[in-house]
Amino acid sequence: MRRRTVIAGLPWLLASRSAAAWNVAASRVAALWPFTEGDAEGRALAAAFDAALHGRGQADLRIDHRWGGANHERTHALAAELVRTEPDAIFTYLNAQLRAVSTLTRKIPIVFVGATDPVGYGLIASLKRPAGNITGFTLYESSLGGKWLAALREAVPTIRRVTLLLNPSGEINGGYLYANAFKTTAAALAIEHSIVVAERATDIEPVVADLARHGQAGLIVAPGAFSEANGDRLVALTSEHRIPTVYAIRRFAYRGGMMSYGPDPAELVRRAAVYVDRILRGDKPGILPVQAPTKFELVVNLKTARAQGFEIPSALLAQADEVVE
Repeated sequence: MRRRTVIAGLPWLLASRSAAAWNVAASRVAALWPFTEGDAEGRALAAAFDAALHGRGQADLRIDHRWGGANHERTHALAAELVRTEPDAIFTYLNAQLRAVSTLTRKIPIVFVGATDPVGYGLIASLKRPAGNITGFTLYESSLGGKWLAALREAVPTIRRVTLLLNPSGEINGGYLYANAFKTTAAALAIEHSIVVAERATDIEPVVADLARHGQAGLIVAPGAFSEANGDRLVALTSEHRIPTVYAIRRFAYRGGMMSYGPDPAELVRRAAVYVDRILRGDKPGILPVQAPTKFELVVNLKTARAQGFEIPSALLAQADEVVE
């Protein structure tokens, strides 16, 4: 009797699975990125996102990528365009992109990578249970402001002055995420410090020139849409003026920056794709906990350090996950 019941129910079960598969195949996801369309890093992350979704049985899923770069107006215009088209889910990368989309919809599920302190911004109720239409993965934490400075001092023990270059999108309740840890560590190490919030590409050269005038000075480049868009310019200027620099974004250490310390964004993008897949299959974003990176990696560009006249201590090199020579 039990075997006949199972067989009798099999056509209904297959039909249900077929219908579910059709619903997923008919779905559409929109993604908003802080890169220009031709940016190689942006394209690589988008490809990782697509591959992760397709690898979970979403071969026919339509994914629309939009490229806002660091342009505030364009980012908001694209966010409005995406919301108007009513996709089944929206993926955003970094704070500015999430904030642009989240103000426009409380209905469409949003999965983010890179929003710093989403609770502090009022975007979600809690990390464990977001409760609304938003969930995702953080990239950075406030304590990194001190860790970047400590790593820079260990790499260049003679350093006496350091500037923290922040992105305007990193402001939270009148303050900036990494500022307190940076100030605390600077005081403990007796390092003169300053904080600059850069909004335009023209803000970069005066910061680097000021550090070059002081001598024995270094720079920390915090993450965000501005840093993503202007990292290559920062690498060129700091190399020209021999300013030892730590980047939160790892690709700039490979492109000639002296050091980077941060997570692997491709890993987080792939994990975010899993959340998008789960939402398309019926899970609610409000019950999916916001997750943090599981690993931070130190990359040291030894070639750049030596070209700038610095010899990285062997103890720091032993801690590095990768050394570029």
